[in-house]
Amino acid sequence: MSNPQVSIIIPSFNEGAWLERTVRGCLEKTDYPDFEIIVVGDGCTDGSIEALESRKFPNVKIINLDKSAGAIVTRNKGAEIATGKVLVFIDSHQEPMTENWLKVLVDLLEKPNCGAATVNIASIGEVDRLGFLYTLKNWSLEPTWVRPENATAQMLAPAVPGGCFAIRKQLFVETGGFNNRLKKWGREDFEFSLRLWRMGYDLWFSGDAIMGHAFDHNRAFEISWEQVDFNTLWTAYTLFDSESLELVEAEIKSVRPKVFEKLKMNFNLSEIEKIKENLSMNRSFAEYKEHFIRI
Repeated sequence: MSNPQVSIIIPSFNEGAWLERTVRGCLEKTDYPDFEIIVVGDGCTDGSIEALESRKFPNVKIINLDKSAGAIVTRNKGAEIATGKVLVFIDSHQEPMTENWLKVLVDLLEKPNCGAATVNIASIGEVDRLGFLYTLKNWSLEPTWVRPENATAQMLAPAVPGGCFAIRKQLFVETGGFNNRLKKWGREDFEFSLRLWRMGYDLWFSGDAIMGHAFDHNRAFEISWEQVDFNTLWTAYTLFDSESLELVEAEIKSVRPKVFEKLKMNFNLSEIEKIKENLSMNRSFAEYKEHFIRI
């Protein structure tokens, strides 16, 4: 693939000064020769988009949705207008900690059968706090971030985090991108990762580069657990085996029983069966579970 043009897609919702810091970080701390930056404001109202536009940074495209639609819509919108052959998604409260990060991601995509790739995610201000989305913490599909045994190794990963991963644009389009049937926020990166894996694509991690992330950054939006639970159940209904689905249902029901019953009634199981039939799955969830899940 050599050095194909990369489109760095940054969704943002009222991130204040962090948005410009992230864009500056990509422009000033990246040694890759050919990339553009696409900022998709999720209906921002805090002036961060206008402030960024006033800087007139080169190779930076900026749009702002009329109203907030969530991470899935903003990421897919960025992919839609991207001109690069490779898409790289990052959050708007991040900055590169090694200049080689884009090159490492692009090179990982050269591996046979690679669908998507990620690198070390470090907590800004705590350089020794490294990790990546390694496995599931529980059957609510909550992610757990751990430090790899070898922090500089390349290895197969069970998932790529929405906060930093690369994928060929053609493959992103062919596999449907982020699932627009899901709600605004929550578990969308795991659903996309698992869908890729079950379609037969490997997910790769490299510790040769580091992306910084402000883990202690206060979100500008509230998390709706009903939306998260919907996304969790949708993922389980469409991509899990029946045994694991029952574990997911039991977990959510034990924590939020009223929400679970409400969501359960609204799922059209016959429609979900048709969706499952239309997904071209080459690997079973049982195989995924055997390799990656240690709950």
